[in-house]
Amino acid sequence: MAVIHLIRHGQASFGSEDYDRLSPLGRRQAGILGKHLRSNGGALDLLVSGSLRRHHDTADEMLGALGDRAPDRHVNDAFNEYDHVAVIRAYMPLFMDRIGGPRGIEEGTVFSDHKLFEFAFRFMLKAWMEHLPHQHGALEDWRDFCRRVGDGLSALLADQGPKAHVAVVTSGGAIAAALRAVLGLSNKRTLSMNWSIYNASVTQLYYGRSARHEDALLLGFNNVAHLELSGGRKLVTFR
Repeated sequence: MAVIHLIRHGQASFGSEDYDRLSPLGRRQAGILGKHLRSNGGALDLLVSGSLRRHHDTADEMLGALGDRAPDRHVNDAFNEYDHVAVIRAYMPLFMDRIGGPRGIEEGTVFSDHKLFEFAFRFMLKAWMEHLPHQHGALEDWRDFCRRVGDGLSALLADQGPKAHVAVVTSGGAIAAALRAVLGLSNKRTLSMNWSIYNASVTQLYYGRSARHEDALLLGFNNVAHLELSGGRKLVTFR
């Protein structure tokens, strides 16, 4: 059997000018996860990360904690997150036209209010998933994003073989896209999954004789027991 451990990066720097940077807590979360994997005894054959900075830094902290049990590491941009800035640029006008404007919301306040931003961004992600028209030509299509993640997993399985144990450090959207393929989720359920995935959490996929995603099994989802045992709920974050 092959087992893929999908790991969301540690807490990034939400609300700052550079989101793609781990916070001190994010580095601690990643180190705790690495220590957990080391003490758990299960050897990894490979650690793969996306090419974003928060992926790199999470992988670095994990490998440092794994010490002499650290596996080889590869970087694969198939596991990069969707471009949330491009999604906002594409669909902010639609949000303001349909919801923000009629409610008297000024565009500038969307980014200064955490709850308002989450509400607005959910709308924008849903619009992206439904392929609503926009004027941002550089935005990756939702279907292409899902295909990219799925193809990355397929290539990883083909390269590592049917008995591989691989950790993939990625982001919440990519993990949700993988679950969509395995569980046959609707876009609505995929969006809910995307928002529910903890930082430095572990989601496990099991592939038996078939390497097809629709035949895979979900062994575990969003596991953060390693964080809770190390410091309680104060170590568990979403962003």
